[in-house]
Amino acid sequence: EDFYMKTCLESIGVDTQEDFALLHDKICGTDCPGNDGPCSDGWVVAYHFYRDADSWNTCHAEAVKAQTAAGHAKPSTPEAAAEPKEEAMQITGGEDAAKVTDLLKQAADLHDQLAPSASKAKTMSQNAKDDIDAATHKIHDALQRISIAKDNQTKAEALAQDAAERMDKAQGIENSSQQIADTASKAKVQDVKELDAAKEAYAKASDAVEQAKKEIQAAIDAEDQQLSEVASGRVCLSLPGVRMESAGETLSPKPIVKELDTATPQKCMDWCREHADCRQSVFSAGNKGCYLFSQMTGQPTEFKDTFNSSFCGDVSDSDDMLKVLKDVFKMKPWVPPLRQCAWAGEDCSQSKCCANAPVPNWHFTEFKWYQCKPQANNFQGCALEPAPAGSDYTKLSNMVAREVPKAPEGVLLQGTSLFCFAVVCWDRPPKEGFWDSEAALANNIKKTGRSIMGCEGHAFFQGGALNGGGDASSINNIDSFIGAWEQVRNDGTYLKHDWTIKVDADAVFFPERLRAHIRDLRTPQGSRVYLRNIAFKFQFLGALEVFTKEALERYFEASDQCTKHVGHEGGEDYYMLACMDGIGVDHQTD
Repeated sequence: EDFYMKTCLESIGVDTQEDFALLHDKICGTDCPGNDGPCSDGWVVAYHFYRDADSWNTCHAEAVKAQTAAGHAKPSTPEAAAEPKEEAMQITGGEDAAKVTDLLKQAADLHDQLAPSASKAKTMSQNAKDDIDAATHKIHDALQRISIAKDNQTKAEALAQDAAERMDKAQGIENSSQQIADTASKAKVQDVKELDAAKEAYAKASDAVEQAKKEIQAAIDAEDQQLSEVASGRVCLSLPGVRMESAGETLSPKPIVKELDTATPQKCMDWCREHADCRQSVFSAGNKGCYLFSQMTGQPTEFKDTFNSSFCGDVSDSDDMLKVLKDVFKMKPWVPPLRQCAWAGEDCSQSKCCANAPVPNWHFTEFKWYQCKPQANNFQGCALEPAPAGSDYTKLSNMVAREVPKAPEGVLLQGTSLFCFAVVCWDRPPKEGFWDSEAALANNIKKTGRSIMGCEGHAFFQGGALNGGGDASSINNIDSFIGAWEQVRNDGTYLKHDWTIKVDADAVFFPERLRAHIRDLRTPQGSRVYLRNIAFKFQFLGALEVFTKEALERYFEASDQCTKHVGHEGGEDYYMLACMDGIGVDHQTD
């Protein structure tokens, strides 16, 4: 700031005077020569820098002393008026005049004798005053040091008091510790006695436990022996992948001694074999449940890898059980293996087929289809090219999609339990002024108990925003219904029923009639199937979409493939058709 101020003042026209005796600063080093000591110049106005009180006071005393020695201890004052000069007295004569003259002469001599002493006294007085000022500064410094010493003494006394209190506390802790040590010593003696007694008791208990283990093992061996004797006269036949109907009384035999372990199909069958009144067992891998029955039946309820049933009986019953087993497996439906084709851009050299659906014009009079063909760099991929003239889209789609035939007589069929749902945009007004809103139609279904209310399970799901406009029953609704199907997945009710049906709120739907059609279709149990529902365009319109539980399980497993590879422009019905065909879901037609 000093250089700033100098530059500023000169710049704005302020003039200067020089007095380099105003300040002595350590910072100038050898640029300030000629001083006898740090503060030895009695004419300097300020000394810099002294940043502790002791050095500051020392500098001050040295400067005062130098100032006195220089003879300008006090500020200069106007010179005293000159002493009047003696005027010679005129002697008029006579004896008196002679006396006066003599006295004046004596006074002048005395004045001459006293003048040096008076000057010396004046100097000594000034020196005494300077010494008194220096002594006063020293006294002031001493008083400050005494004050600091008193403060330090107070702090020291406080520390001493705190130390004394800590010593007292430590002594108390030491005394308490000694008491605890004495008590612990006495307790240790008692603990040793009790420990010895405990060791003796533990040894006896260990012997008793070992004896008990032997007795328990002997009991288990005896129980195993008894069960083995029962099992030795019986035989069991396993039916892997079959869930049989319940038959007769449900049995719940418990072991007498050993723990029950039926957590595998083999252990479940063995447990049935070891009990003479058990004729049939059913094992479920889902909950590792083992269910025993007093009778066997020839009626399976489901063919699925997560189940395993068995028939058990006397050795003499073997032929009869084998005949029933063969009849059971004659009822097993044939479910085509999942066919997985390549999407456009993927390698189709292994599958030799393309998952993408043919691409029609709006009137479905012309098509392009995907063919697996060699491409550049030895790559085989699905290329889009015009279909042969006069081709039928429904036949073109059979390149990937497969129609499941009706199951023959005696084969297990898909059940008729229905889960039906409608997607409703509750807050959207009708498109036309003379229509009712979707909410009004849905509330009418609830009020009358008709349509989806007649299904074994039903739900109304919230519709989402449309991607591109239009109304929810026509076009540009793909993303909205993808979200609706996610609600179906999260709800989970569909897993409890054989079929899932999406019904538009403006469709007059009769569930009992659908059940009759399903029975007539004779869908093999466990098939991944959707129903093509109308002889128009692509044969699958969204007012009534029907899927088996297994078809939806496949959709939820592979829906991300459809999201990625099937276009999102158009209606959700064509999107679902192309998706289902692409991920290998089969179909039936009604």
